[in-house]
Amino acid sequence: MKPIKLRSAFISMVCFGLLLIGKTALSQSSPAVSYTSFKSAYSSGNDALKKGRFVEAAKAYEAAEEMASSAKGRCDAYNAAGWALMKAKKWPDAKTVLMEAVTEDKDSKIAQKNLGFVCFNLYEYGFAGTEELKNAIQYLEASGENEELLDRAKSDLSREESYAQATPEPEPGFKDKSFKTLLAMGDEAQANGKYAVAIKIFKHAALAANSSSSKGLAANRLGKVLLDDRKPREAVLSFEEAVKEKPKEKVYLSNLAYSYWTVYDSGKGTVDDLKKAADTYYRVNSQDSTFHNEMLKMVLEELKEVDPAIASQYAVTEDSTDANKAADVKGPGDDGDK
Repeated sequence: MKPIKLRSAFISMVCFGLLLIGKTALSQSSPAVSYTSFKSAYSSGNDALKKGRFVEAAKAYEAAEEMASSAKGRCDAYNAAGWALMKAKKWPDAKTVLMEAVTEDKDSKIAQKNLGFVCFNLYEYGFAGTEELKNAIQYLEASGENEELLDRAKSDLSREESYAQATPEPEPGFKDKSFKTLLAMGDEAQANGKYAVAIKIFKHAALAANSSSSKGLAANRLGKVLLDDRKPREAVLSFEEAVKEKPKEKVYLSNLAYSYWTVYDSGKGTVDDLKKAADTYYRVNSQDSTFHNEMLKMVLEELKEVDPAIASQYAVTEDSTDANKAADVKGPGDDGDK
């Protein structure tokens, strides 16, 4: 089984170009802070953003938008708020304010780029269907940037449309099928976008498994199809089961770490999920410093923004003796000699 690949579209972060929010639920969550000018509100937003207080930053940018004297100023404030909300993983709120940014300045490439990124994530994380893929394509094309994410959105839309046009087939029978046959059936169903069927098949495969290796294999397969079906929280449970059966299998560990990060990045989890991702990627790195090391670095960078004290307990240094520039990583409570 191949490990889940890093989604580079998520790592190549959307260009900064700060901005803020309009009339969202954030406006009603706590008393507004008074600012004397657009500049003071915007500066306050920048300061909160640097300190990882993303919702606070969004509120300050919102205040800046209300004092803006031009369409460009309002667009900048809305865009900054949208960026802060993206950092806070509040994807629906981020779309609301970024739509305002584009309304204020239809030529803002950065606002269109950020909006396209958010629309893609609304699809990716199960908040909406293919209509958000279409929106993502529209705004990314208009921005002229992030070609990698644009290509992915087009590919996903094409795949979704082909699934929708496929002729429905009766659900296959599971009786008397061998473990190996069930895995093959599940793989085929997953490849054809029949995720509900694939989930059932892999659950039957788990029941047919009679060893730690086969149980881990079935759980890992189930986790992967749950991720494809945009159900990261459920995928976590399956990958945890796979790791329980085979604690040292680095592919299973990597998939578990990725699912923790996905739950956090979707906004459906907490910082604890990000910490679990860092811890699990570290376990992988302890076994093989070349295996998905880029994901460990990315997760630690995100953790540094929201919990610098924990992040500081990990040290990542480049190993110049390794042809692949692998990193030596030290985690909390470790002596770094693994």
